[in-house]
Amino acid sequence: MAIKAVILDFGGTLSDGALDWDPYHEKLRSILASRGYLVEMSVLKKALRGALADLNRVRAKGKEMTFEEVYDIFLGKLEIPGDREILDELHGNFRDHYRTEFFPCAEEILKVLSERYKVALLSNTMSDQPRILLSESGFDRYFDLIICSRDLGLRKPNPKIFKYVLEKLEVKPDEVVHVGDSVEADMMGARDSDITGIWIKTPDQPPWSGYAISSICELPEFLEKLGR
Repeated sequence: MAIKAVILDFGGTLSDGALDWDPYHEKLRSILASRGYLVEMSVLKKALRGALADLNRVRAKGKEMTFEEVYDIFLGKLEIPGDREILDELHGNFRDHYRTEFFPCAEEILKVLSERYKVALLSNTMSDQPRILLSESGFDRYFDLIICSRDLGLRKPNPKIFKYVLEKLEVKPDEVVHVGDSVEADMMGARDSDITGIWIKTPDQPPWSGYAISSICELPEFLEKLGR
């Protein structure tokens, strides 16, 4: 296989992260209170669950929403008018409480990959957090293309988002590998787009009979063997 490009997932592939929910909720309530909206925590959580349920219904169709769209729904459920200023503050709160750490080998692997292939990031997210973290770390210099699903309103495994990346990289499906930790989003999406998938072995995932590695640290050596 003549590999010309590598598409990488973000969370679970290059990094590990999770939202710190309790302080996130508290700060969210504080932001609203600072604007004169005193909301009981139980009411706030119910409104947020409702907004996220709306998000999941959109995602079930292979589409994506932005953080701002989701939290505008959240504010609407609380009968609070949304504007750019408050939505930006809420998004900042989300970024502050979403704890992310790059895997120790991430930069070394990205450097090696960028010297051999075109490299793209393709992340399912309503936030621009991956792009910001890559910029802050300086790792963005290793990428030819960075796409968050919020950018296009499409979400893996929708083949349309893979097609967009291929067009931007100017490569054919059989010249590309996609690497990710989700069997449904990453592997099925790659398969349905005629792209070779390489799964990062992850607990609690459906069975996958295709290529697999234990971590991103193994990727360059694996690609060398695949390209022979």
